[in-house]
Amino acid sequence: MSIIKKYQPAKGTCKVTFSYPASKEVKKVQLLGDFNNWDSAKAPLLKGTKGELSTVVELAAGQTYEFRYLLDGNTWDNDNNADTYVSSPFGGIQNSVIVLDAVVGKAPKAVKAAAPKAVKAAAPKAAKAAAAKAAAPKAAKVAAPKAAKVAA
Repeated sequence: MSIIKKYQPAKGTCKVTFSYPASKEVKKVQLLGDFNNWDSAKAPLLKGTKGELSTVVELAAGQTYEFRYLLDGNTWDNDNNADTYVSSPFGGIQNSVIVLDAVVGKAPKAVKAAAPKAVKAAAPKAAKAAAAKAAAPKAAKVAAPKAAKVAA
């Protein structure tokens, strides 16, 4: 039996690998606990080869979970590598306990805020021309002298 914890700070979770020794006598091993409401229909089946059955469960970090192994649907077993044990509500029986440390997620990457682009006000051509005319100095109108009629 072994328990391997792999924390995922960015997600605030821990992937826990639960392992149980394979044997010829036991055909089916399930993992039941607080994380699946002790429901055998929802309990993962441990699978594997080379003498060891295992399953991986992703659990919220910073929590404590009670669990046990259900063998062939009728025999319960604890994990020798559990963090601790607590009494169950079924007199004289203890549950295995796994304690997961709290993790602090990585700070999100800073997002660079784009500076607002300057907005150019579109002015109608007539308004631009009027503004240019108003800004230019006015030329004084000079009347040309009229030619005098010469009597002959």
